[in-house]
Amino acid sequence: MSPAVITITAVTSGLGVILNCAVLYLVLSQGRKQYHYLFAGVLAICAVWDLAIFLMMLRNSHVDEVEALGYVIIPCAALPVLIFHFTCSYLCKPMKKTTVILWIFTILVMIFTISGLGGRIDGVYSYPWGNIFRPDEQYLAGNIISLPLWYMITVPAIYFLIRARRHEADPLARRHQLYVLLSLVAINLALVKVVVILGVRNGYFLTVGMLFTDLAAAIIGIAIIKDRLFDITPVIKIGLVYSALAASIIVLFSLTEHLLATYVAENIGGHSTLVHIITLALVIAVTLPVKRRVEHYVDSYFAERRLRF
Repeated sequence: MSPAVITITAVTSGLGVILNCAVLYLVLSQGRKQYHYLFAGVLAICAVWDLAIFLMMLRNSHVDEVEALGYVIIPCAALPVLIFHFTCSYLCKPMKKTTVILWIFTILVMIFTISGLGGRIDGVYSYPWGNIFRPDEQYLAGNIISLPLWYMITVPAIYFLIRARRHEADPLARRHQLYVLLSLVAINLALVKVVVILGVRNGYFLTVGMLFTDLAAAIIGIAIIKDRLFDITPVIKIGLVYSALAASIIVLFSLTEHLLATYVAENIGGHSTLVHIITLALVIAVTLPVKRRVEHYVDSYFAERRLRF
């Protein structure tokens, strides 16, 4: 196995969980409109997808767990219709019939997949870089068919944003639409990670896909803080700081323990208490100075924003 692919993908997917959950918290904390909840759904599914990949990388040598985690990704089939529905709601574009048809189709596909009628996950691909779940022939065919369908749903949503931005006179609204557009483009590019379950052996496709999901969440987070995207004013600084720190500690702890157990296990034992003690010490040593720096930065940033507004 290639530790580099597994480690880098674990870091990028773990970062994606943190970013998507942090932005999800911002959106839900102040969102009151329909498009707020729809975009929260997009973020939640991206976070679940990232979490599933993160756990697969941490537990990559445990084939049964990698296979089981493949089923966690099934709800991601709702991502294209969520993107389409969100875009129509955000732009106040009445396309109710099309949206209802797409939702019905998506729900039927998910039921078909969960029931096993659309195929099953049948073991794992054992690539040189590591393991990833392997769909059977029927499930694989469904995934291949779903790829063009994904873009048939999401590309029109992107086109709606481009067209709306061309006709928008307000500079701030145009900037908001650009942020959303770039984020949705990044989510679509992140689909490159799917090729690893289609038989492509290069694990860095998975890594690049996770980077694009990180980028999508980061764009929205920056837009909310910098330009009050979705009419959200980021005044919940304490919750944001400690939510980000808590998520970071969880990811850092899990990753450190995984690396120690992988590379030092032969000397001190894979389940040794010493692994946990060393991990805790490293996490505490890293977290305390980071906590002070984050609090100082957020305090100074929000003080500056109060002066501006």
